[in-house]
Amino acid sequence: MNPRILFFSLIILALTLLQSCQPAPENGQSGERFSYRGWNILSSHRENGLKTLDKAVEYGINHIELSHYQLVHDLKDFRKPENREATNFFIDAAHERGIENVYVWDHAFYPLDYYPDRFKVEAQANEDFTHHTTKFEGGLQQQLNLDDPKFWQWVYQDYDSLLDLSPNLDGIVLTFIETGSYVIYQHSEKLKTKSEKLAALVDSLGGYFIDQRGLKLTIRTFIYNQFEREIILNALKQIKRDDITVMIKMTPHDWFLTYPYQDYVTDIPFPVVIEYDCGMEYAGENLIANTFSHYFADAFRHYAQFENVVGYCARTDRFEETAAVGTPGELNLFVLSQLAQNLNKDTDSLTTAFITQTYGAEVAPLLKPAFDSALSIVLSTFYTLGTHTANHSRLNYHRKGHYQTHTTGEWFAPDDQYTWIGHDVNKRLHHYKDILNALSFPAYKTDTAGMRKDLSWVVDSAWLSPNEALTHEYYQDILTEKAYSIRLAEEALKRVEKALPLIPDTTAAQRLYHTFNRTLIVAKERRGAAQAVFGYRLWCKGPKYRTLELQRQIYDGLEETASMLEEIDNYPVHTPLGQWRWQRDRESFDIYYKAITEAGWPEVGLYEVVPRPE
Repeated sequence: MNPRILFFSLIILALTLLQSCQPAPENGQSGERFSYRGWNILSSHRENGLKTLDKAVEYGINHIELSHYQLVHDLKDFRKPENREATNFFIDAAHERGIENVYVWDHAFYPLDYYPDRFKVEAQANEDFTHHTTKFEGGLQQQLNLDDPKFWQWVYQDYDSLLDLSPNLDGIVLTFIETGSYVIYQHSEKLKTKSEKLAALVDSLGGYFIDQRGLKLTIRTFIYNQFEREIILNALKQIKRDDITVMIKMTPHDWFLTYPYQDYVTDIPFPVVIEYDCGMEYAGENLIANTFSHYFADAFRHYAQFENVVGYCARTDRFEETAAVGTPGELNLFVLSQLAQNLNKDTDSLTTAFITQTYGAEVAPLLKPAFDSALSIVLSTFYTLGTHTANHSRLNYHRKGHYQTHTTGEWFAPDDQYTWIGHDVNKRLHHYKDILNALSFPAYKTDTAGMRKDLSWVVDSAWLSPNEALTHEYYQDILTEKAYSIRLAEEALKRVEKALPLIPDTTAAQRLYHTFNRTLIVAKERRGAAQAVFGYRLWCKGPKYRTLELQRQIYDGLEETASMLEEIDNYPVHTPLGQWRWQRDRESFDIYYKAITEAGWPEVGLYEVVPRPE
């Protein structure tokens, strides 16, 4: 062993351990301040779940949530034997480990057809569904009658039958938006506003869950678009109960890395828990490098400044075989747990401490720069010029949602739309006039109900041209950014390969290697696809764009993507299955290949075929 490396490694380890052993400050910024320290398990995978629970105990977690479709997304899922068995198994396993608070999810209300017709009335014709266009396309034919006491009695009895199937449960996490039947669109002569309906729902179910069943209740809310903001805030202020906790996502709408923090925490008249996604739904599901220590630490410290924030709950997987625990991405869970104990801990020191305890002190100087680069890699692989361009981590440059309902600019004021794009592009661009105008397919920029759902103010501002606005300059910016992601991924992988022989735990070493190796493969795959798809759009603009250079770039992109997909199909070790199965990236590639080389793409208004260069 190199004596110089050993010396500095021991210095780093000593400093790290010294800081980790410092007592928490006496100003209340400790585990006592953050009394709600939660993790959320989504997968029914027993081995991963038990490992996650074991690690939860080690990290001081005192609250577990069990949610989504493999466990309990709605209480009615307890009627499915496989869901019930898996959920009760984890409830008991958490209790056996001393975790006293185990909650499951519910959504109110369920789809309309779940409820007997005798509790429904003919729908009123004057409902405005503008901002829920997709879900309520075609309108409503019937509505639940919220004024009927027999309806509520039926709901309580139905819940009785469900909760009796899980007698050891401690609490409920109730989502009252993004549900099967939005309560705001149900009938009531007594409740005049959407906010009143939401508040009445929480008070009614709170009375049932807390008073009748002796359970604890957290209500989970988030804002899909700016039009929902005042409705939700007014509802929270009208809730009469004072024994609930409110959980909100770290970012508005969904887990996009370019979205700002929520700006209404102080307006919530309840204790608040911040929900984090360490399962990386939109960033690679911990199958690639998702070591975002500064991203999570900065967010935790931001929300810690608000006195009504009492803790956090972090997702730990994205279904099936995925899990953050046991991967490099466990770092994010570690950082949150450490800051919940002591806000004064330095983020870089926490990263070093995690690497040291997982892979050994000797490799910390090698691995820390690789871990630190992961966020930039993902922001230039799964994102394009600051816009998310993957479908739940899958390859997909043609999804409408990227350009209509998942736009970063939506969460900034109209006069605050310029953003800095680094990643070797180094330009200040407008979210809509520049970025969305260039990236979006022209067919997606027309004044439609889908656009108006979230972006009516953008449409009215005339920032988006219905014509193809992609230029050679923007195309080069896209390629520059993708090349940047590959360069970082290559550098990170070299560091990992250098560290491998020095890591005592060979299983952890191999998992580390494959995480960063997959990162590079995906970066190349997305670069190739972007080069082909956006190049094809330029080609379709007309004869003056159809140069031999562009023709070669398009086919080089197709070939690079095909080559990476071949590596994915023949990858030497099993890659955990989750919502994102990276082999299925081929589905989008097949669409691109056929459109570009054989048939055109009439669905998005592109009709040309690019001949193969000679």
